[in-house]
Amino acid sequence: MNASDPAGARRRRTRTVFDLPAWGLGAVTLTGFTGRWHWLLDLTSHFRWYYLLAALVWYALTSRRRSRLATAWLAIAVGVNAWAMLAYWLPAHRKADGGEPLAMVSLNVRAENPDKQRTLAYLRDRNADVVVLLEIDDAWATALRDLESVYPHRVVAPQPGLFGIAVLSRVPLEAPRVVEPGGGSTTVITGLTRGKQGCLLMAAHPLAPVSGAWAARRDAQLAAMGELAAGESRPVIVAGDLNATPWSHGFRALAGPRGLRDSAIGRGVQATWNARLWAPRIPIDHVLVSPEIGVQSRTVGPDVGSDHLPVEASLVVP
Repeated sequence: MNASDPAGARRRRTRTVFDLPAWGLGAVTLTGFTGRWHWLLDLTSHFRWYYLLAALVWYALTSRRRSRLATAWLAIAVGVNAWAMLAYWLPAHRKADGGEPLAMVSLNVRAENPDKQRTLAYLRDRNADVVVLLEIDDAWATALRDLESVYPHRVVAPQPGLFGIAVLSRVPLEAPRVVEPGGGSTTVITGLTRGKQGCLLMAAHPLAPVSGAWAARRDAQLAAMGELAAGESRPVIVAGDLNATPWSHGFRALAGPRGLRDSAIGRGVQATWNARLWAPRIPIDHVLVSPEIGVQSRTVGPDVGSDHLPVEASLVVP
């Protein structure tokens, strides 16, 4: 058939070439929902806004060269990814009526960041009530002493690797403790004297999903934190570099039991990593709150020399 109709064969080959990206975008879009089955499948969930953008661009570029099946796959990629991110584009959750304000900053400082004074100057300028810092080693713990007059209440748990944590606060901390929920990495859990009954803060930096074993430990830690939040009578805040996007299996395991919501909802997809690259940049640094906590504002802060951008949230604790 090809010999008798070379032009038709070329058209079919061309159409196949233009169809393959459409099929691929549809496939990875659906694969992102299967993260509980394998850690590699879960990795595909992190890039939904890139899939959406790519599907829209490919739809426009190949309007006359793709097959109907490819069009269907592109429609799946556009529809499913837009639906998954819809909450971030809809109007923000209403602010809490009454209550006490609580300004927060969460930042992975990068242990190897040599410009520590730049980070300290940023924290002084933002003047938040509570600061959560990740990747705190001994050098960072020493540098943070410069903020003792600003943040008299603190838990600093340095580690030689990437999983030390510091919580610096203007408001008193109640019964702070350093734990490893679910057999994961270091997590600081502390009460905050804000609101009538106070609230609970969990500051965490789970392992990055760079292998099956690390992904399993991350998911176990996030699930254990979710159960801890569900059993808490006070309002709950979870902050840190969670190494998970809002569409990943581990994130859903954390948020689900208590109904924690991402403070970025209604304010757009606010990507924080990798700050050294324009793309791909994904939202893995978070401030999550239980339903009774209001969110006045939530944004991404400036580059302070880390490979992560800070998360800045203004909350209202009832």
